[in-house]
Amino acid sequence: MKKTLLILLFAGLFSALQAQTPENPHPTASDSLLAARIIDNYNQLTNFEPLLKDSILCVVTYMVYRDRPLDTMWVYHWYGSDRRLRIEMWQNGKIQEGYYSDGSLIFRKFQAATRSWTDIPQDRFYDFSIPHDVRGALYDWRSKGGEAWYAGQYTFEGKKVNRVFMSMPKAFDRYYFFEAETGLLFMVTENDHIFGDWKKGERSRRIDWRAWHEFTPFHGYFLPTIESYQYDQSQIIIIHRQYHFEAFQPKLFSEDYHKR
Repeated sequence: MKKTLLILLFAGLFSALQAQTPENPHPTASDSLLAARIIDNYNQLTNFEPLLKDSILCVVTYMVYRDRPLDTMWVYHWYGSDRRLRIEMWQNGKIQEGYYSDGSLIFRKFQAATRSWTDIPQDRFYDFSIPHDVRGALYDWRSKGGEAWYAGQYTFEGKKVNRVFMSMPKAFDRYYFFEAETGLLFMVTENDHIFGDWKKGERSRRIDWRAWHEFTPFHGYFLPTIESYQYDQSQIIIIHRQYHFEAFQPKLFSEDYHKR
């Protein structure tokens, strides 16, 4: 499913959407139910977990600065059933960051300073790895402590757009924008608050916006293949993803190196 929105439009798009309706300072129970319905519908379209039975889903991502196209980061994800996960981030021919787990007993992190792997507590493993999940923060949002409500509908280029507000521990408050026709996400913005509390001096940790430009049908689901985001009001990162299945290999989730 191709998107027609261009990266250069998103700064103006954000302003245009924000100007259409005021904030919703007094959300109702109906607002919360509608937000949950929109989010859950999106997760049904994009959550590939039911596919992880006898195979491993491999996601190959490359990330590049718009203004520095030679500065590329490659990210490899391997998803297995029962919360098995491996993530490796490579740049200039070397692994820079990595995590893997068998979903129950093994939780390992790559230490760039020592060029070695080490055990970490389970909760820290998920603190590190969840932000890199290609399904995004909305996946399993209830167990992450998220609170959401519907924040209005807009018209953009003749199409209806639904906006949902989300607060979540350890994350900046966000507005998610979904196409009303398809239910797919196409933009998220962050503000300087976490659960309504202003985080002075932490602005450098948040993004200005993130955009989903293209979703591709994949075995009955829609998975994002082109994304971008902006931070520091100027730096834009472009993300391309490819998906394929691999035969199940236990060593992916139990050994210190797979890709060398």
